Amino acid sequence: MSRVFEALEKASKERAAPRIEPPINGQTTTPQPAAHKPPTPTVNGNGTARASHNGKSWRETAEEMFFGRDLRNYKSYPLVATEAGSSAAEQYKILREQVKRLRGQGGARVISVTSPIKRDGKSIVAANLAAALALDYNERVLLIDCDLRHPQSHQYFGVQVSPGLAEYLTSGSSDILKYVQQTSLPSLQLLPAGKSVSIAAELLAMDKMQHALGELRAKFPNHQIIIDNPPVLSTADPLILAAQVDGIIMVVRAGKTPRDCLAEALETLKSDKVMGVVFNGADLGVSSKYYYY
Repeated sequence: MSRVFEALEKASKERAAPRIEPPINGQTTTPQPAAHKPPTPTVNGNGTARASHNGKSWRETAEEMFFGRDLRNYKSYPLVATEAGSSAAEQYKILREQVKRLRGQGGARVISVTSPIKRDGKSIVAANLAAALALDYNERVLLIDCDLRHPQSHQYFGVQVSPGLAEYLTSGSSDILKYVQQTSLPSLQLLPAGKSVSIAAELLAMDKMQHALGELRAKFPNHQIIIDNPPVLSTADPLILAAQVDGIIMVVRAGKTPRDCLAEALETLKSDKVMGVVFNGADLGVSSKYYYY
């Protein structure tokens, strides 16, 4: 921890360093010690103020000095499935092989990824499963974001959210293919959700949505189709689409998802298409890091 204190001390010294005033009317000025200026306060979410340095809190400044990078720049939508030597990537590869096996046994070519409640990580699982499948040379993948209320899939691949599925369903267009986008992974294409709408359930219940899935099955005959669905206990959307998919993957978050919510979600679906449960956010332990070193 001594390096943290050294970083704080260094930041304090930098605040007190003299500065050169710009010339006035062509005349130079003698360097003067900078007057002590208290750090600018910023307001936290709870309404309390905290000191900041150059727009950052002292904790963020110390973290940046200590770790050598700005932790605020971490990606919020990581594709860990593409990271070489990552234990998390290996877990997604295991999930990929399980999906391929179940597809071979039961023909589950269109799979819905959902969760009991919000913030269980169903979108990150859907995106990374799609990426893991796309890394297999023999696989072709189409990822569809059917979360029309809170779309996220486009964030993982850096593509535009609109136009997408919502625009297709609310327009007179009959060509669903023009809304499908190519991602940075050659074997992975994405149909984004489009702009957020409040009538998602009504749109997904349209005959046009059923026609779209049928057309996508026909136009992408060799593709594994992954659908990012809203949470089961939050909306009716997953129940509407349950009849149109071949399999369902339920995502729960370690230490967060109540067991009662999982049981209630499975009971709400009342579907024999549930392929399994993904335990998201589990601590694999130090041993896994050594194993994949």
